[in-house]
Amino acid sequence: MNSMTTEQFSAVMDAIPMELAFIDEKDNLRFWNQAATRSSAWQTSCLDNPVQDCHMEKSRPAVNSIIAKLRSGQKDVVDRTIAGNGKVKRLRWIAVRNADGEYMGTLEMVQDGAEVAGISQEAAAKPD
Repeated sequence: MNSMTTEQFSAVMDAIPMELAFIDEKDNLRFWNQAATRSSAWQTSCLDNPVQDCHMEKSRPAVNSIIAKLRSGQKDVVDRTIAGNGKVKRLRWIAVRNADGEYMGTLEMVQDGAEVAGISQEAAAKPD
């Protein structure tokens, strides 16, 4: 980890204004930052367990499909924007690979969509 301490690295990850999570090559959730905007859906019991167990049954096929595309190399990045409950969120999954190109896992990023666009949540939630 270059010359950063674990404490410094954790503080930097927690300062990033989005939710970050790392899912390893065996689909186990290994890390998430402590972003102030973290969804209540993430429970500490999810750590070190299959990421599928952290999702509702109806969303598990989508989770599996995204990870399969990243693992296989079919995709390096998968983006999705979702709207609901007057909020917009941008979700992005990125394949993490070693220097030899071997799949090591998936970085999941969740960002407030209004923050991405530089507008208020209220404006983002209004239909055109």
